Amino acid sequence: MELYRGYNWDGDDHWTVEAVRDWWRDRGRVREWAVAIAADWGADAHPHWGDNADPRHLGHYHDAAQGHRDFVAHIDGGLEAHLRGYLFWLEQRREPRDGEALPRLR
Repeated sequence: MELYRGYNWDGDDHWTVEAVRDWWRDRGRVREWAVAIAADWGADAHPHWGDNADPRHLGHYHDAAQGHRDFVAHIDGGLEAHLRGYLFWLEQRREPRDGEALPRLR
């Protein structure tokens, strides 16, 4: 069995400029989900956590909540520039040179 078989390195074969733009237009839904999970997991306890409400697990929940907050900050911050560079890559199959205009996400 191939150890890395599940890790397909072919994302560039599946993402298109329009698919990236569609994802960007719908990013609010992903952001809302991440904010909600961060609020839930950042709390000190919740009845629906069941056996996982054990205080020994609290640090793990808080770490995961911070990861979601970091993801939200990335959506709000540097992700747009990164995705514009990725659009350039998808269109040109090369990195942009200094001074080259990047495609718009909108």
